Amino acid sequence: MNAQDIQSMIDEIEYWDVNILDFKTAFFGDEAFLYIYNDVTSCWQVCFSSCYEVKYHTDADRRKISSVKNMRKSQLGYYGQSITVTDADVVGFYKITIDISIMNLEITCKNVKIEKVEVSSVDLFWMNS
Repeated sequence: MNAQDIQSMIDEIEYWDVNILDFKTAFFGDEAFLYIYNDVTSCWQVCFSSCYEVKYHTDADRRKISSVKNMRKSQLGYYGQSITVTDADVVGFYKITIDISIMNLEITCKNVKIEKVEVSSVDLFWMNS
């Protein structure tokens, strides 16, 4: 697979202006997950694996509520703006830049996998808010 193929797969989600449900890392940062709303019962899970670098910036310096974990779903302002896939400077890796309104990410990884999962199978902190 090449960067254009991955870009096409991501674009098929039609994530633009759609709620971003969460962003998580696992296995000491080797994997990163982006959850994108699909419908009431399902969401898109975008898994970035064999991550070399994961960088992000949030709105913590300007938001009125001090902690995202204290927010209710209606207060979250994370919406898909752009996801761009290119070849990274590190051979065999992709560079993915993600703009989700009040958070910007840059991920350098070897693999990207997209699948539709049940929302109930994902631990989303705000589901009980």
